[in-house]
Amino acid sequence: MQAAVLHRLGDTPRFDTFDDPDPFDHETLVRVRATAISPVDLAAAAGRHHSMPLDLPAICGTDGVGETVDGVRVYFTVARQPFGAMAEYAPAEWAVPVPDGLDDAAAAAIVRPALAAWMPLTVQADLEPGETVLILGATGAAGRMAVQAARLLGAGRIIAAGRGQDALATLGADATIDLRMPPAALHQAFSAYAAEGIDVIVDFLWGDPVELLMAALVRSDLGPPIEDDRGIRLVSVEEQVSGSLTLPSAALRDSRLRLMGSGPANYPSFAHLETFVGDILLHALEGDLSVEVESMRMADVTEAWGRATLLERPVVLMVA
Repeated sequence: MQAAVLHRLGDTPRFDTFDDPDPFDHETLVRVRATAISPVDLAAAAGRHHSMPLDLPAICGTDGVGETVDGVRVYFTVARQPFGAMAEYAPAEWAVPVPDGLDDAAAAAIVRPALAAWMPLTVQADLEPGETVLILGATGAAGRMAVQAARLLGAGRIIAAGRGQDALATLGADATIDLRMPPAALHQAFSAYAAEGIDVIVDFLWGDPVELLMAALVRSDLGPPIEDDRGIRLVSVEEQVSGSLTLPSAALRDSRLRLMGSGPANYPSFAHLETFVGDILLHALEGDLSVEVESMRMADVTEAWGRATLLERPVVLMVA
């Protein structure tokens, strides 16, 4: 079969031939129709992600949209290396039917960023209607999705922090913060919104922006605990700026901050994930969740890989 094959970590995958998969008993053979190049795919191919292939050559990609042998169109994930989603056929670990009316490219591109937004808001932060949400990295694909998801989940106020006023103005947030501001101005902006009240922070950046934000949350006038206070729940999802930061103890002692993460180690069960994915696909069909995509042929994967590193929207490889 034809596939996007990685021959060496750090290289760009090439359109090449690869052995067809022989699915295990718990897997479903899927004829792939579309698969998106995600930031995780880029990092794995570069050798900078825990999901990077251990044995090469290997097929890139972990999810997509395809068709089962019974003719059912599904969103699927692949978990068994050296196989991947960027191929004519894939051994699906699990699959969820895609509703009629939602095109392949949109379905392939929307699930991963939507899950990255949905799970921290629901599973980790347990967002309640009316609460204020701050999204760090709101101009990226997952950050944009987090703005939409927070609105769907009933957030009372959404503050979007991202790069560039023009991009921020398109998000539909209630307030915005341009992360390109000098550090002193950014700290002042964080402090002003912290004084007005923040309940949930979804972070796709880590590094310096989070350091400045945590410093802005420190207060000397906290007073006695508030009954049923849930604190300020900061959920780390990605590390687009840096994988580390300096954490002063005052950020934990003298603030209402509660730190947590959203990632593979604390994902819910497959059954819950399948429910989340089904809900996401229905919201996408109804227009409540949307993502801008650029579609290219899988045969042009080398060019598409370069495009994906430059764009803040998914590049979808059309396979069939």
